[in-house]
Amino acid sequence: MTTIRKTVAAICTILAFGPQWVGAQPASMPNPAAGAGELQILEPLPLYIVQLTTGPGWDHSKQADEQAGFREHSQNLSRMRREGLLPLGARFRDAAADKGMLILRVNDAAAALAQFAQDPMVRDKRFNIDIAEFQPFFEGYVARPLRDGAAGGDALKRLSWMSGCWLGRNGRMEFREHWMPAAGGMMMGMGRTLAERKVVSFEAMRIELDGKGEPVFTAKPSGQAEASFRMAKQEANRVVFENTAHDFPQRVIYELRAASVLHARIEGTDKGKEKVVDFPMRRASCD
Repeated sequence: MTTIRKTVAAICTILAFGPQWVGAQPASMPNPAAGAGELQILEPLPLYIVQLTTGPGWDHSKQADEQAGFREHSQNLSRMRREGLLPLGARFRDAAADKGMLILRVNDAAAALAQFAQDPMVRDKRFNIDIAEFQPFFEGYVARPLRDGAAGGDALKRLSWMSGCWLGRNGRMEFREHWMPAAGGMMMGMGRTLAERKVVSFEAMRIELDGKGEPVFTAKPSGQAEASFRMAKQEANRVVFENTAHDFPQRVIYELRAASVLHARIEGTDKGKEKVVDFPMRRASCD
């Protein structure tokens, strides 16, 4: 618990959450003093800090996103975000190792621990978990820091050739991607596929810097879970993102083959067989 107290002391001066939330919030409880027909001011539930450190089940020969159960772990965190239980998450490093920190808004420590009951990385001791009540004494707001001045910011700037609107066709399929220029340590993109003028799939994408300032490609396709791929290789007009623990694809590749030609590819192993899907595109109007 000493480590938890030190962590709290380091961050509580910059973190706080609004004194009251209005509306239907699963992470809050009604004020019994409100009368019938009156607007209810919902009192926020207590905050708990959860610290995750590598445990005896951690495979030190693999990166975090290659660990068994990492995908399910990420899906569990996404669920807590959707349910309003996880207002903040971060990574930090002390003299010992990289660590994860989560702030949960739940009834008590037991409720915080219950959120990880189905998390295989906690269950199988790849992560040790420590929980303590978190009591901010300053209110405020925490945004992700701008990292454009860091080495990772240079890596994003070197992807500027991806910016713009791109259109491709393959038979009756029409696919389009729109990438915004890098700003604030992130590039944001969106994709859409049409078949016979009907949307058959869509995708939200981003390339952002991780805690070490390295670019990470994250995609959320329609009907599928979000997945992240770390940059494995970057050349002047080509970049490879990889996640060997993902089902398919394991690699996402973008290449600028001419001034107005962008080639995207996903590849890897699917059900024991090598598979490649290409998306050749040309620069197009953003209208």
